Amino acid sequence: MSKYSPKKKPKTMSLITFNKLFFDNEEACRNFFFNIFHPAGFVCPECGCIHYRILSTRPHVYQCKHCYHQVNLFAGTIFQNNKLPLYTLLLGIFLFVTAHNGISAEELANSIDVNRKTAQLLCRKMRYLMEIDNHCFDLQSSFLEADCFYIGGKSHNGKRGLGTDKQTFLMVLATDKENNYPNRFKTVAIESENKESVLDFFRKHINYDKDTLLNTDADGAYNIMNERLTHKSQIIDHDEDNQKLYWTHKIISNIESTIMGIYHGIAKPYIESYVHEYEWRFNHRYKGKTLMLSVSRILSYKIVMTRKNFKRLFHQSSVSAVSYTHLRAHETAANL
Repeated sequence: MSKYSPKKKPKTMSLITFNKLFFDNEEACRNFFFNIFHPAGFVCPECGCIHYRILSTRPHVYQCKHCYHQVNLFAGTIFQNNKLPLYTLLLGIFLFVTAHNGISAEELANSIDVNRKTAQLLCRKMRYLMEIDNHCFDLQSSFLEADCFYIGGKSHNGKRGLGTDKQTFLMVLATDKENNYPNRFKTVAIESENKESVLDFFRKHINYDKDTLLNTDADGAYNIMNERLTHKSQIIDHDEDNQKLYWTHKIISNIESTIMGIYHGIAKPYIESYVHEYEWRFNHRYKGKTLMLSVSRILSYKIVMTRKNFKRLFHQSSVSAVSYTHLRAHETAANL
């Protein structure tokens, strides 16, 4: 078993390099977003004309030269109704995605000189995009590990494990070799650890066949996969040097310590978005200086989420209840 990363994480773009590109450069900031939201160039939605001009009094608005129809730079995107200066918004995105273990809304607010609610909204939008991006790609490997974990405050019912009222998550981890350092992992919030939840997760998000090896602990919920792949189930001895599920438990521990160490007082409806943030960061840990290409991809998702939308979303259900089928076309960009 390899207990260490086989390769060193590359450096991401530095803040100095970022500022050389975008600080005090309105045009560079505008072009960054324009190339994401209009990759084929400007096309008037009314007449199809490709010629436009930028309004001098409204620098975020493009006007068609033929029919004079006006299009806001952020219309139909996650940042619709944005009022932040372009550099401030772009810097906030950069600081959020390049933070090693994440960044709190309070810290981000101080870094980009906005109030806490504005920084919190920006963080929620980025986590929402990360979660959607996670759902766009399935997990595929010849070697898998699976386990459940629980996140939340002290259980009100006094129970532990399966009886807890904490949020339950199912995790599946993919490696190149059995019990080795992981490539990627995928997780989802479930109501309880049972056969139905396990089978549903594997059907929706895992590509496997009869030769795929799955390692789990002795929980009977995973026995439903016995006839579908090669399943190894055993009691885990945590004192053993070559213990199974070492990296699964290591990642679970890191998720818990990150959430508890950086973010404090998270309400249960929001926990899932923080877990998916960690998932996205881990799966993109080797992007290095190309990380902003992956950021460009998730920013291109045609989704409108305002503060009111988030209040309604978390009041009614968790983020996982949203349909992601309309975003599957972005699977082809998996290598960005």
